[in-house]
Amino acid sequence: MSNSIDPEILEAMAQHRTSRRRFLGMGGLALGGLAVGPTLLAACSSGSSSSGGSNGITVLNWPLYIEGDEPSTSATLKGFTDSTGIKVNYKNSIDGNESFNTKYQATLEKGKGIGADLIVLTSWNAAAYIADNLVEPLDATTFPNKKNVISRLANPSWDPGRAKSIPWAIGQTGLAYWPDKVGGKITDVNAIFDPKFKGKVTILEEMRDTVGLTMLGMGTNPTTGTTTQMLAAVDKIKKAREADQFKKVTGNDYTEDLALGDTWIAVAWSGDIAQLQADNPGLEWVIPSQGGMLWVDNAMIPVGAKNPEGANKLLNYVYDPAVAGPLYESILYIPPVAGAEKYMTATAQASPFIVPPATPPLYEFDVISPDVAEEVERAFVAATEQ
Repeated sequence: MSNSIDPEILEAMAQHRTSRRRFLGMGGLALGGLAVGPTLLAACSSGSSSSGGSNGITVLNWPLYIEGDEPSTSATLKGFTDSTGIKVNYKNSIDGNESFNTKYQATLEKGKGIGADLIVLTSWNAAAYIADNLVEPLDATTFPNKKNVISRLANPSWDPGRAKSIPWAIGQTGLAYWPDKVGGKITDVNAIFDPKFKGKVTILEEMRDTVGLTMLGMGTNPTTGTTTQMLAAVDKIKKAREADQFKKVTGNDYTEDLALGDTWIAVAWSGDIAQLQADNPGLEWVIPSQGGMLWVDNAMIPVGAKNPEGANKLLNYVYDPAVAGPLYESILYIPPVAGAEKYMTATAQASPFIVPPATPPLYEFDVISPDVAEEVERAFVAATEQ
């Protein structure tokens, strides 16, 4: 089903112009009908003692994952400090999983701290950090609110029982389109391959988004799909690209042509469209009937953290539904905290970006082995070269 947004929601979204979802991958479980949304905490230590949970922590996070993207005015951070005495040195400095790895992974592999008490990585990357023992277990005693994680995210195969990670935020990948240009409503993901829209479609250069949606259109499940099925989807994309079906294969700059109306249909990220609709109320967002893709950013405590107790306390605070509700309403992503919607306004509860409908389902791309990932990524890059 497609969704237009209530004017009150549009007004709220107008305060969030800066796009924030950039080149993120995804990892492992199907989330059929999941009502959730993305944002993750990461923390940098400012010299606090590992035994002093009341000392300060520093957070390394993606942009726009707290209110107004401004630590000094964030109600969540202020409330946490007021209730615990722990100061948060919050940095919205994570701009990509790969760039984060380049900067920090080698240091963590040596068992050294990176000055962070919490880091925030997308599932496929979080899974690798856990497998390589680059993060520490969460403390159930200090973080009892971990029980509030939504059930469908509570037990991923790559982190059973959420022993070392916890979702911070969740986003969706679906289609954005102009009904007046395509001739009505769109519900089928295969519209991106329809020849009548030739040259008016953009797809994302993020493999897990575009291949995942294509797999759904081919009747295969991106959560459990085989390498052969993934490569079949890549081949379909390649043939369409060679036939000039796609206007562009893009990163976030798809929003520019979409807003101008030069693009009629785009494989799109929910956060971007939430913002675009504020100025373009005729623009529609849809999770196709076959389903959409879902991505999750996960908070973890890296090895060498100086204040893991403070980090657990911050996560515990955010996982209080009464705190999570206003936070996720502000940042316009699906909350991973059960019961958070009860503490949102009726307007926010009606937003498909914050509380998506139970159907169509949302799927998270499989956490695949490095060898398979390299094979599929290499094929996808070749298929989308322009």
